[in-house]
Amino acid sequence: MISMSLRGVRGGVGTSSTLAALGHALHELGQKVLLVDMCPENSLGLHFNMDLAPREGWARATLDRQPWHEHAWVVEPGLCVLPYGQLKPSELFALDALLIEQPKLWSQRQAALANAFDWILFDLPQRLPGHMTNPHCALSMMVTNADAACHVLLQPQLTQTPLFLVNRFDAASQLQRDLLLIWQQRYAHALVPVNLHADEAMAEALARSEPAGRYAPSSLIALDIISLASWCLLRGRRLE
Repeated sequence: MISMSLRGVRGGVGTSSTLAALGHALHELGQKVLLVDMCPENSLGLHFNMDLAPREGWARATLDRQPWHEHAWVVEPGLCVLPYGQLKPSELFALDALLIEQPKLWSQRQAALANAFDWILFDLPQRLPGHMTNPHCALSMMVTNADAACHVLLQPQLTQTPLFLVNRFDAASQLQRDLLLIWQQRYAHALVPVNLHADEAMAEALARSEPAGRYAPSSLIALDIISLASWCLLRGRRLE
């Protein structure tokens, strides 16, 4: 089983949408996939027609000392989503402290899932250190947009997450083309060789509560995501 995490270089770069689409694409390529929402906002499930902020989830179960895996939602055979669940602010910080105190918690869970899934994908939050670092993944990737804010934030974060993915790329933008050229020259070793293009189909898919590849399988973004999934499969084989 290959474990992989995505987090945004900042908020609003499309991390959850990308993770949902990637999980669906890997499943379309014959993989058994579990997507885990590590974010208290519970936005990942919206891409699979789940309720916003369901009470039950792995976080709620962990604090209540209940079986955490029982709250996984089966989208279809071989594709599952594990929601976060609802926590009060005090409970949220208590859980983050627990994840820091028990750094192998998710490693143990990942090992227990090894026979059930080929891939486990984590949607990581921005500012909860325990949530961000507890899943130890063979592949860790930052999602970024080709804009000035991401350019400033990118370099200091590459030490923590050695791969980054360009999302919402607009080839008609001179600024975006220039930034991509700079990144290709400076960070060629870290830049994922697949750019996800800006495509209205991604936003429309969320409005339909579907991953992009299911909503518009022939769209530009769906084809980009399939290319990314294929790249991940090749990379994953090298790690096995």
